[in-house]
Amino acid sequence: MSGFESMDQFSEGSKINASKNQQDEGKMFIGGLSWDTSKKDLTEYLSRFGEVVDCTIKTDPVTGRSRGFGFVLFRDAMSVDKVLETKEHKLDGKLIDPKRAKALQGKEPPKKVFVGGLSPDTTEEQIKDYFGGFGDIENIELPMDTKTNERRGFCFITYTDEEPVKKLLESRYHQIGSGKVGQR
Repeated sequence: MSGFESMDQFSEGSKINASKNQQDEGKMFIGGLSWDTSKKDLTEYLSRFGEVVDCTIKTDPVTGRSRGFGFVLFRDAMSVDKVLETKEHKLDGKLIDPKRAKALQGKEPPKKVFVGGLSPDTTEEQIKDYFGGFGDIENIELPMDTKTNERRGFCFITYTDEEPVKKLLESRYHQIGSGKVGQR
């Protein structure tokens, strides 16, 4: 069976749990997606490299429109290697940017977290108030959409040390205002 024959196993908007098994070598971040690329399109394209176990395209919670990136989980790390061996990947007329998605490895424990599912209305102050409760924040990055010049529905938070990250990851979802957010 190819990886996309049973698309019912993961519906649009489902979430890959990237916060738990951080060392899972089959996870990939896929950036640069066309707004029109569907989960089926992405799964179908990547299935040529190996069995796709799960796939999600991140969407704006308000508009439902693609945010231009997603995550794919392959059955094994060899599939990820095959994807990375290919120099260029084009899908729906756009050059896409697949990258290995795993915890930072090295001497320094991670101090930076990805927070997704933010409402574009969530202020930097609200983010600081909530996530500051876990520890001292060094920096908050709030990426902008270069085409619309509006805030994207995610941010990166860098803490002064790794302890707040450990505390934060004990729960996958957090409530800020009226929206539930997830972190990685």
